[in-house]
Amino acid sequence: MRTRAPAPPAGRAIRILRGARSSVGGTTAALVIIWIGLTVATPSFATVPNLLNIFLAASTLAIIAGGLTLALIAGEIDLSLGSVEALAGSLAAVLIVTVGLPWPVALVLGVLAGAAVGGVNAFFTSKLGVPSFVTSLAMLSVAGGAAYLLTQGTSVFGLGPQFGAIGQGSLFGIPAPVLMAAVILAVLALVLHRTSFGLNIYAVGGNPDAARLSGVNVRRTKAVVLVLSGGLAGVAGIILASRLDAGSGTVGGADLMAAIAAVVIGGTSLNGGVGSIAGTVVGAVLIASIQNGLVLLNVTAFWQQVAIGSLILVAALLDRLSKISTKGVAA
Repeated sequence: MRTRAPAPPAGRAIRILRGARSSVGGTTAALVIIWIGLTVATPSFATVPNLLNIFLAASTLAIIAGGLTLALIAGEIDLSLGSVEALAGSLAAVLIVTVGLPWPVALVLGVLAGAAVGGVNAFFTSKLGVPSFVTSLAMLSVAGGAAYLLTQGTSVFGLGPQFGAIGQGSLFGIPAPVLMAAVILAVLALVLHRTSFGLNIYAVGGNPDAARLSGVNVRRTKAVVLVLSGGLAGVAGIILASRLDAGSGTVGGADLMAAIAAVVIGGTSLNGGVGSIAGTVVGAVLIASIQNGLVLLNVTAFWQQVAIGSLILVAALLDRLSKISTKGVAA
């Protein structure tokens, strides 16, 4: 019986991208159905101000979910995202209010703090071989504790109007965070789908041994992805601090679960090697729409947690069934 040789990383990535399109289509269809249902349930849902609120809420979620998408495609995971958001915003707030640094310097240092947490995750995972689940779970606690220590357990207010314009400003009626998210996610999509580094990410997550034999530096690819994930969480933390005009250790606490839900609903596989930024963006908008709709329907916030957790289970199950179906066809 003739056996088929393993496909090269580039060929595998091309097939994955084709499959991702169908996944994005399914997620988009689900989003449309939910929008129609919520429009019928509450007329205030399909209004321009409310839709802008949805995209505003989805913007920071999509930014951290974009970093998580890269990590999952590469076969890793970053559980420290929510705490990194809190750390970046808290550090920027303390540097502006307490230390008196100019806001651009505080902004850069906040983002770099997020990248530094990603660097720690990368070092322990790619250099020392510690699973990213364990490393990032530890950094979830470390970064969260550091944020509380920086702010002494309180909220640091008064970051100034210039810093506030990052999260509260708008251009042609479109909130600034939405525009920033659009640029960041477009760049991520181009990197992932149009560069050799992006193909390497798919190759590493799909089959690290084959990628290594093809000349891909697996350790470096995973390290860069984890640093990017931390840096993007830092960017999201800065935007949230700007929107709230405060830095706090409590910021971003619920974003990790929402980000995971957005990523897996968007078609990124928990097993690595499959995913797309477009799917993640649609998933983030879907999550934000559900949260917004439940608020308009006066449903308690606890049900939002139930809904997000249920969506993760459904998406994980569909991912598992897809894998079984693919194996069956290959056999």
